[in-house]
Amino acid sequence: VPGSETNMSDSGIQGGCLCGAVRYEAIGKSRKVASCHCAMCRRHSGAAFLTYAAYPANSVRFLKGNPADYRSSDHAVRGYCALCGSPLTFVFDSDPDTVWLTAGSLDDPNAVQPTEQWYVASKLNWAHLDDGVAQWRGAPA
Repeated sequence: VPGSETNMSDSGIQGGCLCGAVRYEAIGKSRKVASCHCAMCRRHSGAAFLTYAAYPANSVRFLKGNPADYRSSDHAVRGYCALCGSPLTFVFDSDPDTVWLTAGSLDDPNAVQPTEQWYVASKLNWAHLDDGVAQWRGAPA
């Protein structure tokens, strides 16, 4: 269900990159959790899709290091570890008050659960969707 809260405590969650050079925490509950099946997310992550958890920007702070920025399109910036390349963040230009953290970079990825799936028209044939999660078709990418 779009906009539903995840089953995470109000105390927050921590995460970071593969090599440990970048560590972060997010306080509170995520606004929503989305799995994106677009070609850019696949290429950025090297995976079949990329799942993000949305947090208010003012609730996210970096405890160690900072992600490097990569402008992947004319409407968004992705953050990644400059040392190991781990994808960490995504911020839409139209919504700079929200930081999308990659679920795979969370210390406990099971603490969040997808509430939406984006660009399902672009999903890989062998990737299976959860019919109980809201889907946005999007244009094939």
